[in-house]
Amino acid sequence: MARDNPVSRRTALKVTGAAATTALLAGCSGGDDSGNGNGNGDSEGPYTIESGTTIELKSLAQSWEGVAPSKIEGVENPDLSLTEGETYTIEWVENEQGTHNLAVYDDSQSAVAGPTEKTSEPSDASVEFEASSDTVEYVCEPHYDIGMAGSIQLE
Repeated sequence: MARDNPVSRRTALKVTGAAATTALLAGCSGGDDSGNGNGNGDSEGPYTIESGTTIELKSLAQSWEGVAPSKIEGVENPDLSLTEGETYTIEWVENEQGTHNLAVYDDSQSAVAGPTEKTSEPSDASVEFEASSDTVEYVCEPHYDIGMAGSIQLE
């Protein structure tokens, strides 16, 4: 007796399983403000920050984590979108471990604001700067080469 359907039951189950797996994985990568959904903590931003806002960061061993404003809370190395010509302050407010500092770099990796002193106590570690074409990222200088930096884009 000939088959009316050329797809076997086994093939149909494989295709259904693959589709279900794809749907499940796609659901895991949904967007929220805690990262890009791939589990590595990379920023989904840039996050638009209002002029005059103090940006608060926590230092992890090898990266920054957003503390405030709330839209960057929990985001690793959040990418920031700032308004050109406006003044901002970035403060290092918590330290998980290690000795760090804070600086704002231009595109030649030179500090245009800061750097603060290297310390394990972030109490006085803040930099105030005017967002301009010279401001491209905020960094921890001792850990810059291992990724303790976040980008700054201008609006």
